[in-house]
Amino acid sequence: MSLPLENVRVIDLSRMLPGPYCSMILADLGAEIIRVENPKFPYANPPPFYQKGRHRVSAFNAIIMRNKKSITLNLKKKKAKEIFYQLVKETDVVLETFRPKVTKKLGIDYETLSEVNKGIIYCSLSGYGQTGPYEQRAGHDMNYVGLCGILNLNRERKKYGKENQERKPVVPGLQAADIGGGLMATIGILGALIERENNPTKEGQYIDIGMLDTVFSFMPMAAAYHFSKDKSSSIVPENPLHGSAPYYQIYKTKDGRYVTVGAIEMKFWHTLCETLGRKDLKLKQGASGQEREKVFDELQKEFLKKTQEQWMEIFKDKDACVAPIKDFREACEDPQLIARDMVVKQEHPKIGEILNVNSPIKYSRTPLTIKELAPKVGQHTKEVLKQLNYSKEEIKNLKKDGVL
Repeated sequence: MSLPLENVRVIDLSRMLPGPYCSMILADLGAEIIRVENPKFPYANPPPFYQKGRHRVSAFNAIIMRNKKSITLNLKKKKAKEIFYQLVKETDVVLETFRPKVTKKLGIDYETLSEVNKGIIYCSLSGYGQTGPYEQRAGHDMNYVGLCGILNLNRERKKYGKENQERKPVVPGLQAADIGGGLMATIGILGALIERENNPTKEGQYIDIGMLDTVFSFMPMAAAYHFSKDKSSSIVPENPLHGSAPYYQIYKTKDGRYVTVGAIEMKFWHTLCETLGRKDLKLKQGASGQEREKVFDELQKEFLKKTQEQWMEIFKDKDACVAPIKDFREACEDPQLIARDMVVKQEHPKIGEILNVNSPIKYSRTPLTIKELAPKVGQHTKEVLKQLNYSKEEIKNLKKDGVL
């Protein structure tokens, strides 16, 4: 059984979350991922850890670094660059997440590597992209989702009649820019591989992915409302998916927990009202002003009458788009995610049983599996160098000279 990317080799120079998330997907799809790492990088082995006796394994790396190989090269050394160029000759994709212009200084930029291998596909994943006034700025996920407008949307809803209500932006629970950047890099790489296959010259190309660009593109609804706004009117159109509508909202239950309501379509709204015993609200889905505020209040009063579990039992066979808010532990035990095999067990030789998040890509004929545990930094250095025809003695000397 073959996998889609079985004959594709990727050199992964990335760090932290965005790049490794991209290469994790490519690895799951069958690509050979060779991570070129610096063993002195302080965040290479982040917490939390699985621990047994003196053995400690990063639980984060166990997920994000699975199915990959790891080598160590000091790319500031001339000999290390020579080894890197040899590897590039037999490689399809290079992925990097350095700040723009760093690869040029190191001599591992696209222009240099495309001379070594004209078919190389080179993906740069950075915060702000390779051009523009922010190109050299440092940044993290919070900065990107703040700049693009997502955090401005991520607030408690504005209540009617409370003009001075403070609506402070809320820190998101996940890294949309990091994960999104990784996904966009994956899509870009897959597209470039297809284009190269269809290109008579088999020439590769350069891919520039910015995380700010990525999260900015995640808001077509916000864009539609903004672009269509009548500049001559003082009326600002509301996007109901940003919490301003009672049919798309979070409600507290009797036990202090919460449920989500996404009854956008009229049929779902009607079922919601009927199930709550509030047929009087069926025609008020599009209410505005003070009347809308009353609908919010009435729905909240109803949901406070029962616990989250009781409501889930009541709504389990109702098409009303009502679901519970769970924590991650509860999500792992959710029957739907169990049925989809989204949490899998692995056996670690030192730790014993560990858990992993399975791929959400479900192929019918070539299912994806987690074949290999995350490697130790540099675990495959000798193996890869031997493939490049380096002898044991040469490898020993390279290590002695600080090349590895």
